[in-house]
Amino acid sequence: MWFRHVDFLNSFMDMSIKRKYVISFLLMLASSHFSLAQETVFSIFKTNAEKADEYFRQKNYRKAIDLYKETLKKESDGELYLQVARSYYYLNRPSESSQWYKLAIEKEQTLPIADMYIYAEMLSAVKQYDQAIEWYSQYQKKNPTDPVTIRKIWRLRNREFLYEDSIHYTVKLLDINTPSGEFGAIPYDDGLIFISNRPRKGIINNTDADNESFYRVYFSKLVTDTLTSEPVARYSKPVLFCRELHAKFHEGPVAMYDRDKMLYTAVSASSQKGKGKKTLQLQFAERKEGFWNIVEPFPYSNSEYSISDATMTKDQKAIYFSSDMKGGLGKKDIYRSELINGRWTKPVNLGDAINTAGDESSPFIDTGNILYFASNGHPGLGGLDIFKASMSGGTFGEVTNLGYPVNTHADDFGIYLRDDGTHGFIASNRANGNDDIYELQMDLQTYPLVIKGVLKYKAESWKDSSELKVFPNAQLSLLDNNRNIAVSQTVTDETGSFLLTVPYLSQYRIKVVDARSGDEILVGLELSKRKITENIYEIVVVKNAFKSTAQPGLIK
Repeated sequence: MWFRHVDFLNSFMDMSIKRKYVISFLLMLASSHFSLAQETVFSIFKTNAEKADEYFRQKNYRKAIDLYKETLKKESDGELYLQVARSYYYLNRPSESSQWYKLAIEKEQTLPIADMYIYAEMLSAVKQYDQAIEWYSQYQKKNPTDPVTIRKIWRLRNREFLYEDSIHYTVKLLDINTPSGEFGAIPYDDGLIFISNRPRKGIINNTDADNESFYRVYFSKLVTDTLTSEPVARYSKPVLFCRELHAKFHEGPVAMYDRDKMLYTAVSASSQKGKGKKTLQLQFAERKEGFWNIVEPFPYSNSEYSISDATMTKDQKAIYFSSDMKGGLGKKDIYRSELINGRWTKPVNLGDAINTAGDESSPFIDTGNILYFASNGHPGLGGLDIFKASMSGGTFGEVTNLGYPVNTHADDFGIYLRDDGTHGFIASNRANGNDDIYELQMDLQTYPLVIKGVLKYKAESWKDSSELKVFPNAQLSLLDNNRNIAVSQTVTDETGSFLLTVPYLSQYRIKVVDARSGDEILVGLELSKRKITENIYEIVVVKNAFKSTAQPGLIK
């Protein structure tokens, strides 16, 4: 995922940019010859395990894993197994991490207290929930007052509740995804903006410490396929969004405001923290005459910590973001800053109502002042889950897990909702371990559904609606167009009113039969995919259109 991935990559980006120029390489080799010789003299006496430990301290976990595994070919040491398991944990590879923890347990029979919790997290992330509960419980015995672990145990023991609302959501993988990472989708200009580290062709190939391209902002135009029975949203080949905003290293999620004339985004800082680590900083840009220009950085950006994943309230008076600045409750917390008299106030931590000892990231504020965010500290199905909390009077209500299929055992994050609150996007690595973008629809209609209606008629089609009369004692049959069968029947009462059960989502027609003559007519029925509180329909038929052979009718 972005925040964990980039923290590691930024640590080594300076030494890992590969520029394919022979002259530059020779110059670098000449200038560094003495220092390399020195390093060789001192490092030659180090064992592979010692070198691996040094890589581990530097957060270069991949090189550490290689050397730990090399050492394990010659000696079997439980601590080395633990170090491999921890390295895979920091690389966000729970399957490998849990396997190596299992090997460490076989050697050591138990785990250090901190590793008990990590192992439980990894087991949860690979859906081994019963084993996760066991290790959470072992950790909880060592820390009996830890409320987070208690809540996580309860959630996993009652995880079926997170599947109850699955009928209210659908998620669909978008066609813009690649084997690389994609996330941070927002709508823009008849298309979609998103972040990806997909490979790019060019004379100069810049890569990070993982030998992958840096994250860039892309744009893909929406192309609707009208040849299908239901229009399908497809997207054109993505292109780089805006070269004016191009960063030397990573470019982060983008958010628009002020009718898409302003944006803010996170980019790698130009200055370094510690040994080559570049933090993520927030900056604002303005669009003028078709071009984007950086206007100012967020005043609290600092090379000592990262600021990313920002979201702004609809009135543009407050901004929320994720940061690892000092003084937080965990690794990454969510903060709020207000715009007062044209100046941003000092960021305030949202406190333990939202933040935990884990990671909180990807905040999003909708039009109803509901805060959505990702967390691995609040109890869920494993990895990062997406949560929501309503805000009133400056305080937040109960934090609620959105449940399946929005959340899974994997990392689920980066939610964005359109103003209607029912359609948007999320990111998840549920499919193959790489971040992908999914289209999200919320508050879908549930079935079986009972619709109310009134059947009316008029004698001739050319007469106006004032001639409408109720149609009592008519027989109504709900026909499934796809299966060509009747799935529900009812009869109108003396006022023409009826109740009709729709058993499942499909395409339907209603057959109306005149009880006295036996003649019939067919009318179409359009059902909203969104959940609506009132399902009242008025069906109007034309008397002289009734025939023994079905003819079109009118429904509104």
